[in-house]
Amino acid sequence: MMELSFFVLALFIIVGLIVIAVVVWSIVWFLIKIGVIVQKVVEPPTRDYGSYSIEQGRDVGENQR
Repeated sequence: MMELSFFVLALFIIVGLIVIAVVVWSIVWFLIKIGVIVQKVVEPPTRDYGSYSIEQGRDVGENQR
């Protein structure tokens, strides 16, 4: 009977450690994702200084739309 209770206790400890590891990893992953979003938000906007003219375009016919 003693071995069974020790086995159950060890199993609960292992399962608890796995649950804690998953929760911690989820929090770390969430913080990384938030960090990437914040980094993209603080970047200056991309500006296009290209020179475009109507000659660069072409007419699109009805069958190409």
